[in-house]
Amino acid sequence: FSVNHHLIRKKLRIVLLGGAGKSAAGNTILGQREFRSERGKRSVTRKSSEKHTTVSGRSVSVVDTPGFFHAQIKTEELTIEVERCVYLSSPGPHAFLIVFPVIMRFTEMEQQIPQKIETMFGEGVLKYSIILFTHGDRIDTPIESFIKQNCKLRDLVDQCGGRYHVFNNINENNREQVNDLLQKIDRMIEQNGGGHYSNQMFEDAHRFRQEEEEQRRREEERRKLQEKGKV
Repeated sequence: FSVNHHLIRKKLRIVLLGGAGKSAAGNTILGQREFRSERGKRSVTRKSSEKHTTVSGRSVSVVDTPGFFHAQIKTEELTIEVERCVYLSSPGPHAFLIVFPVIMRFTEMEQQIPQKIETMFGEGVLKYSIILFTHGDRIDTPIESFIKQNCKLRDLVDQCGGRYHVFNNINENNREQVNDLLQKIDRMIEQNGGGHYSNQMFEDAHRFRQEEEEQRRREEERRKLQEKGKV
């Protein structure tokens, strides 16, 4: 369907989430090396950061975040850093891109990513999400077949409304793949009524998580008291 041209003129705010490959994807979108990136299977980003430029005549902001499974960052610190992306893209991102390099195995860790994202940002966050596959040039089969071959990967794509895109990493100067991605984001924005993920949604999710943790703590204390009573 046609995309509202008023939306296209607006500044686009994008957040990159996932494991390895986010910084390189961000550099491809921006068309220049703004984020530190190393070839390999581990995430090198330690702090969330925002960069912006003009892409095909429109202002695009990209926030890079630490990988969900960063070996050198404690879980609490990692959560705080990833959550900062909402404020760096204030008043809120139009799109979360969940980056997954097709050259990596889709392990149990990767399967936890949607749940981690929903825990951090609330259940509605996947409505604003697209799976971004990188290294699309490294697989022999069409991406559709690649997704179908792995039921867990298919579930992840389905949870994001069937939305996905592929970057070819051989030709990083290929702007057509970036323009196609921006069009998919525009269509998603239109499906979301022209809106974006907001600070309020994030604060609601944060409050809900705190309430759940408080309830768990109370139940744990009650259980300990009951066990003491049995002694």
